[in-house]
Amino acid sequence: MEQEQKMGVPGAIVVAGIIIALAVLYTGGKSSATKQNDDSVAKAPVTKQTREELAANVKPVSGTDHIIGNPNAPVKIIEFSDIQCPYCRQFHPTMQQAMEEYGKQGKVAWIYRHFPLVSIHPLAMPAALASECAFEQGGNDIFWAYINKLFADGLTEEAQISAAAVSLGLDTARFDECLRSEKYKTKIEMDMQNALDSGVSGTPSSIVLDRNGKVVGVLGGANPYTQVKALIDVALTK
Repeated sequence: MEQEQKMGVPGAIVVAGIIIALAVLYTGGKSSATKQNDDSVAKAPVTKQTREELAANVKPVSGTDHIIGNPNAPVKIIEFSDIQCPYCRQFHPTMQQAMEEYGKQGKVAWIYRHFPLVSIHPLAMPAALASECAFEQGGNDIFWAYINKLFADGLTEEAQISAAAVSLGLDTARFDECLRSEKYKTKIEMDMQNALDSGVSGTPSSIVLDRNGKVVGVLGGANPYTQVKALIDVALTK
């Protein structure tokens, strides 16, 4: 956490841009970064052990997180996501399915953290800021309703960012003022820095923790539900 706070605004964005532009360090499913196929760029092999060692740097779940499900659930899935990312949009219903099966039983908590890929998704940062402005007005339920709306529709135009707020009945003047102020940018950039520290280089990326807060596995990309379910079941045995 202290190291995150030392990271300047340009630093997180520049580092993220470099990593995304050059290579993706994992291949466990498609991601927005894995679209690139430049064979001239050397890609260092990353073992499962290395991924999980890096993932151990993820900051602990706290009351400041956006959580669905029991905060004390024995399994926690921390997803780093980008609202404009098409693979995040594809993966979102998969996580909703996991929460339908496991969340209602109090077995799994889903934690959403921001990792907007600003170098390739121009609407990702504004959407992330907007989601925090929605949270400011309506708390956790409205935050999730807001991102659910944008993921369901598919974010392709800037106008959708405000339209989603209107659809949820938010005070649009207050929402627009919050969005213009970029008051939550530091919070988002702290998520971005922790993502980088945790070995994340594309979206969606999900880190699965057991009841002791230990990393059980890392899901890179829009993994099918069978893979997500299998990892949850392993984590529940820990």
